[in-house]
Amino acid sequence: MEKTAENIKKQMEFWLLQYYCKEKSELSGKELFTIFDLISQRQKNEIINLLKLRENELPVLYLKISEEKSIVNTTERFIKVTDQGIEEIEYNNFKEHKGFDRFIIKKRLIGQNINVKTNGYLSPFALKLKNGEIIEWEIPTGTAGFGFWNVTKKCELIGRKYEVPK
Repeated sequence: MEKTAENIKKQMEFWLLQYYCKEKSELSGKELFTIFDLISQRQKNEIINLLKLRENELPVLYLKISEEKSIVNTTERFIKVTDQGIEEIEYNNFKEHKGFDRFIIKKRLIGQNINVKTNGYLSPFALKLKNGEIIEWEIPTGTAGFGFWNVTKKCELIGRKYEVPK
């Protein structure tokens, strides 16, 4: 496959659709983890203004964490967007996911044990860099979090195999 941003985008979208076992037309863009092109034009414009995309870099996947936080997977990097700015991890520096830091998360109000497969909560999620550093970002639990885990674990392939020439 030719190493273009458009081909990388298609591959990443394929991974997401394969995880959901759906066609692109079956997604609404309102899923917590979805294809960036499907979110509202207002959201796209707001996020693109913050991302500082590089030449030939395309936003591909969108993980909504909260109203103020999200993660965008572009053709080159993970970008965490918050009201304080952006954090990024280049795919060519990404080694692997270490996953959620624990399987059971506490629901504070009633003290009931909730696991990370339950929708509606947030839990720390570890990403390991090639230099051994581990970065934790809080992401949604349940379907969205496991979708992010399953789909984006392949992003280290992009850093190695599909690197877009600068």
